[in-house]
Amino acid sequence: MNEVLNNKYPYLSKFFETAITQNRLFHSIILYGSNNYIQYAMALELARQLNCLEDKKTDCNCQNCRWIRANQHPAIMTISKIDNKTDSSKTVISEEQINMVLDTLINSSDYHRVFIFCDAEIKKLSSAEITEYTEFKNTGFTLPQPEQEEKIWYPSGINTNCFSTVAANSMLKSIEEPASKITFIFLTNNKDDLLQTIVSRSQSFYVADSKHINYFVDFFKKYFDNYPAFNRANALDFVKTLLAYQTENNCEPIYIMDCIQYYLTEILKANNNNKYIANKIFKDIEKIENSKKMLRSYIKEQTVYEDLAFYLAE
Repeated sequence: MNEVLNNKYPYLSKFFETAITQNRLFHSIILYGSNNYIQYAMALELARQLNCLEDKKTDCNCQNCRWIRANQHPAIMTISKIDNKTDSSKTVISEEQINMVLDTLINSSDYHRVFIFCDAEIKKLSSAEITEYTEFKNTGFTLPQPEQEEKIWYPSGINTNCFSTVAANSMLKSIEEPASKITFIFLTNNKDDLLQTIVSRSQSFYVADSKHINYFVDFFKKYFDNYPAFNRANALDFVKTLLAYQTENNCEPIYIMDCIQYYLTEILKANNNNKYIANKIFKDIEKIENSKKMLRSYIKEQTVYEDLAFYLAE
């Protein structure tokens, strides 16, 4: 995985690496959070991993990796109101654009085709946006368009207003009935900004806007000693442990969820060939993403922890 992204998001990186290695990556992915530049870098890295002809390392110099770093790969396409336009509309992703995507899917390809959906504009960046842009450049990837008179291509979160109604309906059919070797990636600030029909057919991952995080797992890992078995009798004790750690260390409950996800990816990495454990981990990580959504909806931490604990024990 790209070194910058791996250092910043170790559990996401390991999860995606394993999913790609096992050919288990979902056909439609939502990356959500406030930093759309880093989401775009993550999307390009997924495209690179899916198409690398050699060892998938950050410095791989195969043709596919070179093309993707330069944002010139014929099978990797950014779709926005200003990118890959086939008509004169300037405010939405149009029906013509979606038809263009669908037309490319008619024929088979040796490449794994990736379509990255976002909103975008060419603008002069604020100081905060320059910081995000600099972080993106450090990943080694190139933006879709070159800088123009101090203005830079700027990705932002896609939402329902970014699609024409006809375009959205046309795209849904492709997501519902995906062809092989095709991945759709949606970049957004909030999953609720997307059509629920897209969300329900996608795997969603929160891409935190933060510097490198150290994930501490010792306080809860004993509960996973016999994973995938999770003792239901210990579920409430598990909840008490999470609440106590949160209080004693004055940390956010989202951080605790991230720690559990990180630990599960460590288990996944050690059990790559165990399909039963892999299936359980994929489901549990998705459940934890749902738990984060509950927390952001201001549901009490104890309620969310209990919901997760009894889910793990099922």
